[in-house]
Amino acid sequence: MLVHSTDLLSVDSNLTRLLPLLPLLTSLYLVPEMLLSNRVLTALQCKDGIAGLRSLKGVTLSALSVSVGNTSAQHLGPNPDAVVRLLQNCPRLEQLEITCADANNLEVETVVDLDFSSFRDEAAETLPPPLHLPNLKSLCLSTVPIGSLFLTLLRTPLPSLRHLVLAPHSERPTAQLSALLTTHGRSLISLRINTPWHLPTSTGDNVPAPLVLTSCPELHYLALDQQLLPVLTLEPTQDVGSGQPHPLRVLTILRPNARFLREVEALLPHLPSLTVIRVRAVRWLRAGVSGKASEAGVQGEMHEWRRRFARRGVRLVDGDWRDPG
Repeated sequence: MLVHSTDLLSVDSNLTRLLPLLPLLTSLYLVPEMLLSNRVLTALQCKDGIAGLRSLKGVTLSALSVSVGNTSAQHLGPNPDAVVRLLQNCPRLEQLEITCADANNLEVETVVDLDFSSFRDEAAETLPPPLHLPNLKSLCLSTVPIGSLFLTLLRTPLPSLRHLVLAPHSERPTAQLSALLTTHGRSLISLRINTPWHLPTSTGDNVPAPLVLTSCPELHYLALDQQLLPVLTLEPTQDVGSGQPHPLRVLTILRPNARFLREVEALLPHLPSLTVIRVRAVRWLRAGVSGKASEAGVQGEMHEWRRRFARRGVRLVDGDWRDPG
């Protein structure tokens, strides 16, 4: 939704005056379409009771400046540093959701050839100190570029993190996902990986694909948006926890394909708890449709998957979590 610049400035000014009057505020959901200014985040950061904030969702940051009205007006769209300063004052935060408004502009990526293993020591000299977020349970990062905010979260211990949603921003999504899972994956029980439309289906990422199940040994729910990126490939069974069974229960994929079927079938002996595979972008045909139609195309592939997985006690459901009618 596009809003006139004067409306944005009016909402921005009203929030700047309102937030300091809410000392008992514990949850804040911002409409993602509204790009707030740094002064709103400063007002939130400095208000009484900010340490009691537990849920912050819908924060839309901008790596590029968006002017309002004229050159002397405030710039809308908080930069990543302003968000970091806010989070430094939210030690009780349990839920955090951040997106980037400049997802379709890959030029905002500040670090493209990033070796995370060698970059940590160098980053420690230029980035803010790690945040104190001992209670953070749920984190959603949607097309957040590799910059000060992402790297600060990467360096921050998150002992309570259980749920992670990531839509990579980088042209090298493998590096971004691998860094997050290596650092914060061991405590996760839910992981959802979304693929933004602006990312190419084939990247120049030379970083090895992360072993998702190895990096996340407690994972119960895994959702993969597509299987076109090497980062989303499930690795061979011998790499999964040294032969120990993995507790994964539910796997969600976008649509069926032959390569992914082979990979999942190879993993099944090491996934004794897997009970449901959900195909998000497909719906079963309604009851009464001819047999030929139900066995053609994607529907036919779904029925073949259903028969093969049923032998292992695994249900195949559609995007509405339904069995065929």
